[in-house]
Amino acid sequence: MEKNRKEKVRSFVLSDESVNCYGFRVLTNGGDLEQFRKNPVMLYGHDSDRLPIGRWENIRVEEGRLIADAVFDHGDTLAVEVQRKVDAGIVKCCSIGFDVLEVDESDVLKLPGQRCGTVTRWQLLECSICAIGANYNAMTLSAGARVTLSAGGVHRTEGNLTNPLNKSDMTEQEQNALREECDRLRAANEELTATVAALRGELQQQRARAHERVLSAAVKDGRLTEADRPAWLAMLKADEPNALAALNALSPRGSLSAAMKQGGAGAGQYAGKSWTELDRAGLLAGYKAADPEGFKALYRETFGVEYRAD
Repeated sequence: MEKNRKEKVRSFVLSDESVNCYGFRVLTNGGDLEQFRKNPVMLYGHDSDRLPIGRWENIRVEEGRLIADAVFDHGDTLAVEVQRKVDAGIVKCCSIGFDVLEVDESDVLKLPGQRCGTVTRWQLLECSICAIGANYNAMTLSAGARVTLSAGGVHRTEGNLTNPLNKSDMTEQEQNALREECDRLRAANEELTATVAALRGELQQQRARAHERVLSAAVKDGRLTEADRPAWLAMLKADEPNALAALNALSPRGSLSAAMKQGGAGAGQYAGKSWTELDRAGLLAGYKAADPEGFKALYRETFGVEYRAD
């Protein structure tokens, strides 16, 4: 009867995407689970020197969390004892061991409180039952090296990776010095980031002023009108080299007022006449219609103020 009794399924969160105590996090969707699915070993405390105490089944991703069901080896004394503690609620946690394949150090993927990079690609190797659990997500992070993830810190490292915050490797004074150096570098990085942002802002302002000068000159020499300015400003912002080339290719449009002053062709009946002379001859309205800018300039020259249409 005991052998036929259905065993209760124990599901564990192997990993999620929250920020761990060292300031790192791991993106669940970046995990390569193929090899792990072929050999889903369950170790105890990342001890690969002894045989596994079980395996993981029903490995799946749900809402950004990697979840699996624990299957303990009933023929292993340690496995039976670990399962007893799990069933009793004494041991609740697990921890993953994985190879880091790619790390993104940019701020784009960082969450509040995240001080270091984000693991975007990784390969899952094993998952262990641990006394202190993975939900706290404490891990050592180094591209190209094997790391283990658990709530209490790094239990084990392999290959060329060492844990700089492991008290067995460094004295407390050395750890404090390392943390101070990290804080100094982080502050320097923040200062440089702010400086770059300020320089970019100043460059944008300089370009905006340069665009206004170019457009004002084009309006003044008749290549553009004031009504053309917004469209050309947009073109300068979108593609400055081509917009400048097109603007420089435009020919200045000679105004009637310029022709009047020079007495050239096109001045016609308005050539060489003052405001008073145009007014007496009843030509002001015609002049205004033929050359609005020249009309305003003549008004300003005559009365010392800008023309305002009532």
